[in-house]
Amino acid sequence: MWKTLIFVCVLVAFASSQSVVFKDCGSKTGAITAVSVTPCPSEPCVLKKGSNVSMEVTFTTKAEMTKLQTDVYAILLGKKLPFPNFPYPDGCKDSGLTCPLKSGGNFTYKSQLHVDTYYPEVKVVVEWQLTDQNGDILFCFEVPAQITK
Repeated sequence: MWKTLIFVCVLVAFASSQSVVFKDCGSKTGAITAVSVTPCPSEPCVLKKGSNVSMEVTFTTKAEMTKLQTDVYAILLGKKLPFPNFPYPDGCKDSGLTCPLKSGGNFTYKSQLHVDTYYPEVKVVVEWQLTDQNGDILFCFEVPAQITK
């Protein structure tokens, strides 16, 4: 009975995970293991105006990180536009990370993106990146999305 209960718990945890297919867009001082976006039951991820989207990245480091900068962009018609008013630019705060990060470590970065009501209803590619103290890209990924009402 315990084996069955444990199996069901693992199955439920796996089913609720919303890992997405992502494109690495230039990770240099780190390597992405997995990207999860919630809610995102299918692709493109539907970003509803007025809602919050949670994002989790599991990654490894290739060097020690003492400072991290977060940048989030919308790529629309070939143009890379920063998401305005992103409230968590310091990747070492409010992200599940505590700097410094050791070289060769496994880490999970967590953040949220608020989809403002004034955003246009369009298909975009969301680009999310963390840069280190030297300006090198720790990780960078792209996920297709659709902003809707």
